Amino acid sequence: MNENSKDSAAKSDRSILEERPDLAERMADLAAQDASDNLFPKRLKVLRQDLDIRQNEMAKILGVPLTTYANWEQGRSFPSVDRLPRIAAFFDVTVDYLIGANRDTVNRRIVQQLAALSPEQRQAVELVLSSMNNGKKNSSI
Repeated sequence: MNENSKDSAAKSDRSILEERPDLAERMADLAAQDASDNLFPKRLKVLRQDLDIRQNEMAKILGVPLTTYANWEQGRSFPSVDRLPRIAAFFDVTVDYLIGANRDTVNRRIVQQLAALSPEQRQAVELVLSSMNNGKKNSSI
């Protein structure tokens, strides 16, 4: 991204924040995610190498052309969403791990939402969660 594009994006972000200050946290999360390295290409390559598989072999396993697979590892392109579970299953990892999804952001939002609840609402949430956990225990008997 050139400097003009960065300046334009920053101005756009500021104007959105002026109109919608409630989106500040989400936009900050998005910016942090953009700023961090894309973990998918790195993880894909390491997982493949750990199994001593060549790129052309992996491309055949996944049913894609070698150039497509190579582009994934080089971060030039990304597999379709429907292909990610198959890739993750092959390597015996989660899709979240494969793409570098950040659970901390999700957890932080849950904690914030719980903190905003009244004591009665929190108690209701605890009852629902307890009921769900009991249901899991009973279904495994």
